[in-house]
Amino acid sequence: MDEQERENQFVEKIRGFLDESTESLNPKIRLRLQESRIQALKAVEKRHAWFLSFPQWITVGGLATATTAILIFFFWLNVPSLEAPTKQVEDFEIITSKEQIDFYQDLEFFRWLAAKENET
Repeated sequence: MDEQERENQFVEKIRGFLDESTESLNPKIRLRLQESRIQALKAVEKRHAWFLSFPQWITVGGLATATTAILIFFFWLNVPSLEAPTKQVEDFEIITSKEQIDFYQDLEFFRWLAAKENET
């Protein structure tokens, strides 16, 4: 005899004892107990939260939809700009041009000018 069978026998003995004790009760007391039981069951049904009354797939689906909407909202607003800044475009034109760049000839002047700007 395993533990499950022993537990089942124990439950049956208790159930039998309780049934016998209720049969020996006064009918008025039995009626009051039954009414109290029904009221208690109704009170428990009313206490359930509203989201527990929905099927589980509706609750999970709603949560998944809300999470997806939030993620899309944040990623949509944080998309990096694909436009290149104009300064980089101008620099790119200077670098790729095949013309001789004039400032290489006056490189010492530009160094002096940068040093003066740093002093002030």
